[in-house]
Amino acid sequence: MNCTLRLQCLPVLFCLAAAFSACKVDPNDDPAVVVTADPEFSVDLFEQRNPTDGTPLFGLWVESMDKYDCEGYGIDATVALETGRIEVNLLGVTAPTPCTGDPAPARQFLPIGNLPDGVYTFVLSLRDAIVNEGVLTVLNGHFELSLPNAQGVDFQNMVLEHLPDDIAWGYVAIPNEMAEPVADAFITDLKKITTDPGLPPGFYSYFTVSGTGQITFHKSIAPGVVSEQFVRRFNGTGALKSLLFDYRSDPQLPLSIRCWTPAGEL
Repeated sequence: MNCTLRLQCLPVLFCLAAAFSACKVDPNDDPAVVVTADPEFSVDLFEQRNPTDGTPLFGLWVESMDKYDCEGYGIDATVALETGRIEVNLLGVTAPTPCTGDPAPARQFLPIGNLPDGVYTFVLSLRDAIVNEGVLTVLNGHFELSLPNAQGVDFQNMVLEHLPDDIAWGYVAIPNEMAEPVADAFITDLKKITTDPGLPPGFYSYFTVSGTGQITFHKSIAPGVVSEQFVRRFNGTGALKSLLFDYRSDPQLPLSIRCWTPAGEL
């Protein structure tokens, strides 16, 4: 082989050497194993209000992705709160006794506690087989969770805003066409004794306010019927209770109305 031919072959030899080097396996190198798991539960940050005095309590709203034989299934879980650290372990579901009603997901509020402002290590596990670790930041009624690459859970709302004490929310059921104008009249009268909530966009546990001001109720209270929904700011419950009574007891066409405040349902 002459010199010119050898020089022409060098690029080919370099490529072959690189290829063999890339294929060589070091027995001391452990292959990276990526484990993925389909979500078993959907989870929201949630601030539940005590129905007797309106005291807020921070925790998680958890629902199973699967439906079970009837309503009333709960979530089996453990919750531990230590200084600067929160640990939640989702163990499974619990069956009601008796089992009645239509098929439904298991659902439950898991209380964590009233958290002072600060940064908390947040650990969410599924039966100790899957462990997700992140950071929960609490500041002036604003809760924000960072939980990168969470497995086994689907977080719907990782940012939560504190709900003011003077907000009322609910809906009027419209079972038929006859009820629609009466429901419209109720909403009109409700607006006369209340004001626009003026809430910035965000998730407020029981409902979400979009950037355009549209209200979407959380699945824990979302009506399963055709309805007109409302979120209003009120000044005292006296006029609100009176209006609800008038429309609920109307002998011509009583309305089915659900109305909540942070202090409980009216």
